[in-house]
Amino acid sequence: MLRALTIDENKIRRLAFAFIVLLFVFEIYVIRVNYSNYFIYLLESETYFFSLITFACILFSYYIFFRFISFALSANWFYKGICFLIFALSTVVEYGYQKALGRFSDKIDIETAITSTPEQQIASISMYINAAAVIPCIILLILFLTFRANSPRGLKDFLIATFSIIVSFAIFPYVVDQKFPTLSTNAFVRTNTDFVIHGPVTSGKWATGLTGEAVRRRQVAKPALPDEYRPGNNIIVVIDESVMGDHLSLNGYARETTPLLDKLSHENRLHNWGIAAAASTGSRFTFAALITGLTPDDFPDKTDFKVNTFPTIFQYAKAMNYKTHFFDGQMNSYWGGIADDKNYFDVWQGVLDVSDHLGFETWELDNIIAKKVKNIVYSSTGNFIFIFKHGSHIPYQSNFPPDQEIWKPSYETANKYDIPSGDRLSEVVNAYDNSIKYNLDSFFRTLIDDYSKMPNNSIIVYTGDHGQTLFVNGKSSHGGNTKAEATVPLFIIGAIDDGVDTGYKASHQNIYPTILDLINYPDELRERTAIPSLLKAKSTDSKPRYFNPDLGHKIAFD
Repeated sequence: MLRALTIDENKIRRLAFAFIVLLFVFEIYVIRVNYSNYFIYLLESETYFFSLITFACILFSYYIFFRFISFALSANWFYKGICFLIFALSTVVEYGYQKALGRFSDKIDIETAITSTPEQQIASISMYINAAAVIPCIILLILFLTFRANSPRGLKDFLIATFSIIVSFAIFPYVVDQKFPTLSTNAFVRTNTDFVIHGPVTSGKWATGLTGEAVRRRQVAKPALPDEYRPGNNIIVVIDESVMGDHLSLNGYARETTPLLDKLSHENRLHNWGIAAAASTGSRFTFAALITGLTPDDFPDKTDFKVNTFPTIFQYAKAMNYKTHFFDGQMNSYWGGIADDKNYFDVWQGVLDVSDHLGFETWELDNIIAKKVKNIVYSSTGNFIFIFKHGSHIPYQSNFPPDQEIWKPSYETANKYDIPSGDRLSEVVNAYDNSIKYNLDSFFRTLIDDYSKMPNNSIIVYTGDHGQTLFVNGKSSHGGNTKAEATVPLFIIGAIDDGVDTGYKASHQNIYPTILDLINYPDELRERTAIPSLLKAKSTDSKPRYFNPDLGHKIAFD
């Protein structure tokens, strides 16, 4: 029987150091944890002092993990087992997130996992399985079996080793306002510590203040309006699901995916800002940023929860006497902001409400919404209508009827979380383009009869919530940190000044002030004026754009 070799503490520390170096290299080159982009970001956008502090925190995160591994190698078998379980669980989870989303986990991922249906939880497991997690686990297990300490350590040292990691990652957010890259186990501890202390930043159910009371939005100033004032237009804000700006023929894509929009553009009825930068690569994050007008520079906001307290566009619309409508083509309950937001919706309809609880095919859902909105804007003015479309969400095949399959073969799957690869990627693009063409063309044809005669001065502001990877490099559809996932369209249909400069490099952050302009909310009452409205921005105002995958760190778009 193989007996473990007894070694002293110095050799154990050297083994721990060697293991961490090996793990560091493995996670960079195999798991593809990207340190270089983060350091480039620090050098380009932060002060020298802040960069040094951040670098010191990164080094310290390695030191506390070194202490953990040193303890694990020198512990008795009971605590070796506990340490191995902690390491294995964290590695499996974090390598899965890195594979699927190109990043380690965030506290919002815990909320998403909790609030998902059992079917979604089971179906998504395959997407997050990363076989590479087995390798460092086997290496650590071999070290456990091969070496043992002269004097095995126990409970006291275990508590010191584990709590030092937890306490450090509880303190780090108050020292460094960034989610810096670190080893997978550290990232796992950070996510869970962050969740316990702060809670999900976009959860209406868990967003509470220090007193335990539900968080409320800050109030907006009410302009002095005439009695019985009613706005003379309708504003329709359309947030489309998973629509990539560069897959629209409107923006030069080779396939004719947007024939109606192309026609409106040629007739100068559509003002197109082309490719815009999304706020995030995840729907929840994007929605939170869009309705509050927050920018990548506003995140993270761990101490004051701006994303939960900043006034929303619905509050401004209410202040201007608009009737507010929210049509959700994805969920049956409000899922994007906080509970207080619903106090500013005059009408809210989820999927079952939109469909009147009747059976329907997925591809019909957005057209059902379009018909409802059409009835509103043709019969009245003073409506602020926010539509979160079902759009081109995975699986793409469900977003168009079989007889509308233009580009073939079109990828089909029984498991919407399946990640295709190889030759099937061209089929994925076909399915996605079919989805875009049918969904956008039918939606806009249903919404307005004649775009040369917009009913009741109605104006449409359109964008996507995020782009897609189209599963390139084995990534999930979205939620990661690539530019493709942050590439969205942005255009306005309706009577606005023809002198608007569509050469301006637009982002989601420009939509908020644009809406304030469209509803004529007075400039002097606005909290923020630094971000330009699309109605006023000039191409010379363009600045480098960023997106924020998890509202935790920003990434350059341009």
